[in-house]
Amino acid sequence: RSQGLPGLTVSSPQLRVHVGESVLMGCVVQRTEEKHVDRVDWLFSKDKDDASEYVLFYYSNLSVPTGRFQNRSHLVGDTFHNDGSLLLQDVQKADEGIYTCEIRLKNESMVMKKPVELWVLPEEPRDLRVRVGDTTQMRCSIQSTEEKRVTKVNWMFSSGSHTEEETVLSYDSNMRSGKFQSLGRFRNRVDLTGDISRNDGSIKLQTVKESDQGIYTCSIYVGKLESRKTIVLHVVQDEFQRTISPTPPTDKGQQGILNGNQHHHHHH
Repeated sequence: RSQGLPGLTVSSPQLRVHVGESVLMGCVVQRTEEKHVDRVDWLFSKDKDDASEYVLFYYSNLSVPTGRFQNRSHLVGDTFHNDGSLLLQDVQKADEGIYTCEIRLKNESMVMKKPVELWVLPEEPRDLRVRVGDTTQMRCSIQSTEEKRVTKVNWMFSSGSHTEEETVLSYDSNMRSGKFQSLGRFRNRVDLTGDISRNDGSIKLQTVKESDQGIYTCSIYVGKLESRKTIVLHVVQDEFQRTISPTPPTDKGQQGILNGNQHHHHHH
């Protein structure tokens, strides 16, 4: 299909996000000098031939989110520096489609168009089951066509409805120390495994204890805008280790173990 006019086949970046997550769609114009953004129109259409609807528009230093995107779309690009990027929070299945940024810079007549294709996957399960002593990953990121946009990540833990929240880990790109390790129950057991420069604030919790069971909330920030994710951690005892007793091997012993029959051993 290459007989079209050259220049019309702009390959658009593609982003895949789960329902409920946030996504950052870049709209940065490469110019040698920094220029003020005059106008930005973000348009959405289901596919290339479909009618467009407005997501947000910006002019005269005023940003106006619209329609069903009204409480979820935010201009997060630095409009003083060629940047009209958009953050869309709490993504829904109906948001799947093509987002086109039309941007105009001060003293330039040309309108630049930058499309982004968004694919929406089903919501990720919120419940994690982990065995005592194991290590678990807890994911939290903002999918983005741009790097280095996340400014802060804050993980909190609560063991029940009436207990105080505890800090698991917090990271602030403005703090010289970078990340702050908590000193409480998570001391020396939590690591930031996500690459913050790629907008990923995932963590790893090691040597899980029964007392780690509860609700983990990740707050991930682009500037002052916060997106939240909750994970419910269930900690299970490792049944196997307690019930396998050394029984003399029989000729069917190996077979039995392969079939997962170990747990019949305690019916002597």
